[in-house]
Amino acid sequence: MDDAEKTRLEAEALRSDYENKIGAIEENGRDMLRESQLKANEESEKILNETRDKVKEMMDDAEARIAEEKEQALKDANLEIAQLATDMASRILEREVSSADNTKVVDEFFKE
Repeated sequence: MDDAEKTRLEAEALRSDYENKIGAIEENGRDMLRESQLKANEESEKILNETRDKVKEMMDDAEARIAEEKEQALKDANLEIAQLATDMASRILEREVSSADNTKVVDEFFKE
């Protein structure tokens, strides 16, 4: 009887030790999972911030290029208008013209 009681007590101690170890392993697993989730959240936030910064930089560059192209287009348009005005003036001055001739030259010029 004493041996059986001793064996039972040893078995209970082993079972208690086993349950404690299982509990510690489960808690360790939960801790690792929480830590992994935190790291994943931090990494995703970092990636999102980097992406936002890159997008903002790209948008700023695009806006600067658009402004430059707009300015160049205006310069080109002004040069073309000046050239057209010069051409029109030279056509008008090439000959002796009346008011009707001026109107005709202007109309012909804009048709071209």
